[in-house]
Amino acid sequence: MSAIASTVVALANAAHPAPDISIVAQETQVSTGGLRKWIEDNIVFTILVVIACVVLTGGLRGNLSKVFTVGGLTLVGLAFVGIATSETAAKGLGNWVLGLFGINA
Repeated sequence: MSAIASTVVALANAAHPAPDISIVAQETQVSTGGLRKWIEDNIVFTILVVIACVVLTGGLRGNLSKVFTVGGLTLVGLAFVGIATSETAAKGLGNWVLGLFGINA
């Protein structure tokens, strides 16, 4: 029993190298490109299918005002998604808005 205890004490007192901190730190760039691509591939298509079902149901019931409202809001939403997922579109839209006030950026 004392042999095991002395081995444990010897191991506890042994000099261990300092841990390498760089292994714990992240060495890659963090970006939202993967999330943006996933949203474009999955969420947008699902939303379009749901909106198409609502428009078709409204058209079958003869509720044309609802169909035009949903269709118009869909176009606004798709424009927003298009601007949000494109880096150059947001910059171009910002330059266009500034151009309306006579500011060239």
